[in-house]
Amino acid sequence: MNDGRLSAAFAARRRSPGGQRQWGRIGAAIGLAALSSCTSIHNGGYQHYMKAAIEHQITVDAGEPALASATRPAGRPATTFPSASQTLNLTLEKAILMGLANNPSLIVQRYAPAIAQMNVEAQRGVFDPILTAQTTAGKNSEPGSGGYTITGSQTGQVGLSELLPTGTSVQAAANTTINNVEGSGGGQSTSTGGSITVTQALLQGASLRVNLAAIREARIGRRISDYQLRGVAQSIAAQIIQDYWAYALARENVRILRQAVALAQQQEHQARELIRVGRIAPSQFPAAQAEVATIREQLISAEGNLRIARLNLLSLIVANEWNFWRRPLRLLNHPYVPRHALSPLALHTELALRMSPLLNEARLQIQQGNLVVVQTRDGLLPKLDLFITLGKTGYADAFGGSVDRLNGPDYQLLGGLQYSHPVFNRTARANYQSALLSRDQDQAALANLVRSVELSVRTAYIQAQTARQEIIATAATRRAQAESLRATIGEFRVGESTSLLVAQAQNNLFSAQLGEVQAVVNYLDALTQLYLQEGSILERLSVAAPGAVPVRAIGPNWLRRWPDGYFH
Repeated sequence: MNDGRLSAAFAARRRSPGGQRQWGRIGAAIGLAALSSCTSIHNGGYQHYMKAAIEHQITVDAGEPALASATRPAGRPATTFPSASQTLNLTLEKAILMGLANNPSLIVQRYAPAIAQMNVEAQRGVFDPILTAQTTAGKNSEPGSGGYTITGSQTGQVGLSELLPTGTSVQAAANTTINNVEGSGGGQSTSTGGSITVTQALLQGASLRVNLAAIREARIGRRISDYQLRGVAQSIAAQIIQDYWAYALARENVRILRQAVALAQQQEHQARELIRVGRIAPSQFPAAQAEVATIREQLISAEGNLRIARLNLLSLIVANEWNFWRRPLRLLNHPYVPRHALSPLALHTELALRMSPLLNEARLQIQQGNLVVVQTRDGLLPKLDLFITLGKTGYADAFGGSVDRLNGPDYQLLGGLQYSHPVFNRTARANYQSALLSRDQDQAALANLVRSVELSVRTAYIQAQTARQEIIATAATRRAQAESLRATIGEFRVGESTSLLVAQAQNNLFSAQLGEVQAVVNYLDALTQLYLQEGSILERLSVAAPGAVPVRAIGPNWLRRWPDGYFH
């Protein structure tokens, strides 16, 4: 894998190992973030993971036998096995694109950012104006000097109120009351008035930062959903890569074992001929037969593993359509040993501390906890509000006259202070102490998580180094076993060796060939795990996804950025 210096741009275009032509860009909007975010991948973004091998295309088995019509669910049309033209030709890039677009787990996770955004809107709605209206009508009967007096009244009132982030509450209201006195001497009177009341919190609820804390907390929750989505996308991409190479490995194992069967059969035929001409004893023929049977047994197992690997890959990349399990596959890339060595471990650990979705999510949770501290600390304050009400009222016999008389010199002005505070205030104190403890717990959890992430990166780095060394060792073993087999076969042909020794040499060679391919895939898997643990796998794939910007680490003095004169 083209590791290079980690400070270089991940999305930079690269040239293919076999030539100088520039890889084209494959753009795809796959909806990694609901409604607003998309994911794209460049064709050259992961070429360090694989080698284009048109001359060595891996053609996959046709698949499982067609199901009998009796097993088909009711109402489903008969499904014929896909023709050759429907074969799914897969490069590693295409497999990742399809998986990120079709994976059920990722489809579910895409809704999280949109849901979190709705919580932000809900918190912003706290500061939306509220319009109220009310109308009442009634009658009242009271005894008087000439009998009972019946008075009817109709009242209408309209109000508008709004809470401001400064802790200021503004209320405006207009009302009209019409009174009708029935009977002799009765009449009608109308009063129309309006008022404005402004209430300003002086202690509890007076801080702009406190009143906006819920919105900021919701926005942080929205960012957390981005990192959670990113974590799911990274895990799915890594699983697709590993299953892609696992399928290629299974296919290579089948190919090698089929060659082994052919070679064992050839050796069996040679043994039969040598027995016929008297070059070797007939007692050596059972060893040649046993070798053919043993390798066929291994081939049966390898073919079963190939079918299972195919199903695993299909389940990750193909949409959930009817009978998609039968879709034939054709891999266009085979396991490839990257030319470049790993970067220094320090660069990988540094990158993990910045890019790991788990660490970024934990840092945001600490920010949320600090906002809870801000909110609960506000609850320790007494509630002291200053309010001022200014009103005007006009009186007349009719509604129009009462409105005209609002311009008169009369007015109403009311102001005052309102104070309240629980005597012991144990609830607020408990909430504040709980918020402090939760913040300390989150910081301790972050420190532990940093340690865990660094351990995972270091472990994956050692595994990658070991796997790369194993590639060299297994290649040397395979070359030595090939020479040993050639020598043993030569000795057997001149009667200086036995069928048993030839069979052992064949087994050693086939095991070495399988081990060499396995070592290459192990190295690719180790690199995948390393880049997954450090959180850079999407960038190395040139995939744009939410949560790409690291969260700045928050220290224990973060609350000093939220000054409040009451406490300092």
